[in-house]
Amino acid sequence: MDNYLVIQEKLLEKIKEKSKDKLVDVLMNTLHVSLDSAYRRIRLEKILTLDEVIKISNRFNISIDHLISHDSSDSVLFSFPFKSSQFDLEEYFNKILTHLIKVKEGNGVMYYSAKDIPIFHFFQDKKLLAFKLHYWLNSMNRTEEIRKTEFNYDFIPAPIAELTKKIYTVYSQIKTHEIWNNETLTRSSSQITYYYEMGILTKTQANELQLRLIDFIKHLNSECEIGIKYFIDHEPYSTEENYYFYCNEIVSTDNSIYAEYDNIKESFLPHILLNYMTTDNIQYSEYNKSVFDTVINKSTLITKVNEKDRRKFFNFNKQFIEKQINKIEII
Repeated sequence: MDNYLVIQEKLLEKIKEKSKDKLVDVLMNTLHVSLDSAYRRIRLEKILTLDEVIKISNRFNISIDHLISHDSSDSVLFSFPFKSSQFDLEEYFNKILTHLIKVKEGNGVMYYSAKDIPIFHFFQDKKLLAFKLHYWLNSMNRTEEIRKTEFNYDFIPAPIAELTKKIYTVYSQIKTHEIWNNETLTRSSSQITYYYEMGILTKTQANELQLRLIDFIKHLNSECEIGIKYFIDHEPYSTEENYYFYCNEIVSTDNSIYAEYDNIKESFLPHILLNYMTTDNIQYSEYNKSVFDTVINKSTLITKVNEKDRRKFFNFNKQFIEKQINKIEII
């Protein structure tokens, strides 16, 4: 009994850390209980049921294994959004926005190991975003619905397009460390050519998307020159430096993410394209952060410094895309 109460007390403390609302109000709304019942749980007079613990864990992304495991435990519990139905883009993006707002308001920082261009960057360009989402959903979807749908730039519903702009607005204001390699950007270029070869894209669409990637490279280069993220064709929101871009030609990147804000440390591991497994296990997250630190120490920072390496990186990617454009012309 004492162990259950200790775990419950830790869980309630976690809720206080993650919510600005009064604890009693949180329990009433989450568990759908009365004021008296909520207070009884707070005073540890009533033990939370397993169902109640799961509801709280899901709402606040609290790792239960961290509460019940000893510090020496070599087991880590990850949460994963199992879905039996089709992938819900609007729900997916709303969760991203909610999480990023927490990081921003908590004066947090994010680390991103970019195997592919971080999804946030695509939110600046409607046509590039339409292509990438079509590509991702085509790869994830078990049905032929998307495969049978002819590609067009209006593929994304207006509410989702607006939602993605909100996400990038928040992301651009968060201190971020991104680690890229020579394949991070070329991968998207190759995917465009592949889609053209399959007949999903027209030659006009394929060429336009490749040229938009070149425009994106120019913008990314500008962001690296000043160390600030901002929308393409717009002015930066502020003069505060918040963007740290690293090149690494040796270490393989994997799209994993580490974030810390307030007193929270979280890790996000990619699982089948858009999906992520998440944990706030402190031991694992601190280990994950140490891995990021090690890779960064072996990488080249090209934000505001190392102009020669910055030019080399972006010229390589620009030349790769130009070769893809030539390839499309002769196919």
